[in-house]
Parts: sequence; structure tokens; C-alpha cells
Amino acid sequence: MGLILLPLFAAWFVGAGYSVIMLYSLFTGDKPALYAIAVGVCGLLLALVYARYGLSAFRHKDEVWAFEIPMFFLLNKYAIAVFALAAGVYFLGWNLPAFTHTSAICFLLAFSMSVGSLMGSFYSNSFLQKHDISVTY
Repeated sequence: MGLILLPLFAAWFVGAGYSVIMLYSLFTGDKPALYAIAVGVCGLLLALVYARYGLSAFRHKDEVWAFEIPMFFLLNKYAIAVFALAAGVYFLGWNLPAFTHTSAICFLLAFSMSVGSLMGSFYSNSFLQKHDISVTY
């Protein structure tokens, strides 16, 4: 199963790295540093909420397939679409003149999806043990 999961983990790690580059551009832009720090903290909180919300779907199950939770996070079509849209808007520079916070929103969406997917996948074993959910192979 590592042949399937490893490329997915690598893709989300690259996405997380790209979103960190987005955050760096907020620090080097014309906004104050406090703005970039606040956006970074909000991104981290959104990632935690996304991971917690995704794991809550499995809370009431008695048993799950061995890689069901990591596959849920790594192959979530909505997370992939949101990340791709945010990265595309940022990469192409479609900043709206009337809305100056486009790059911050792109960072929030990309960071929360990529880091939230990684956190949910890595925390899945601890989650299964904590809620006493059995794993089938």
C-alpha cells in the first residue's frame, strides 16, 4: 500500500510547501508582519478544524479498512479541487483590484487543505486507538 500512499503524501507535502511560499510572499509584501502572522495562525486553525471534522466522520464506526482514513484525506476530491483552485488563482496572479486579500485567502485555502490532509492522515492510527475502532485488512 506504500506504493499508493507515498506519492499521495509527497504530493500533499509539495502542496504544503507551495502554500508556505504563499505565506512568505505575504511577509515580503506591502502588508505589515502582524497581518501575515495572523493569516498564518488562521491557516493553522483551519487545518486543525479540517482534520478534526474529517476524523469525526469515523468516530461512530466499529471497524474500518486499514487505509480508509488516510485515503479519505489524501484522495478527497473537494480538498484537491479547493487546493488546485487556490494555487491556480495565486500562480496566475488573478488579484482582484477591488479585493486586496486574494493572496491571503489563497494561502488560507491551500494551507488548510494540504496541512489538514497530512495531519488527518498521520493522526489516523492514534484516532483509531483512542476511539477503540478495529482495523480490517
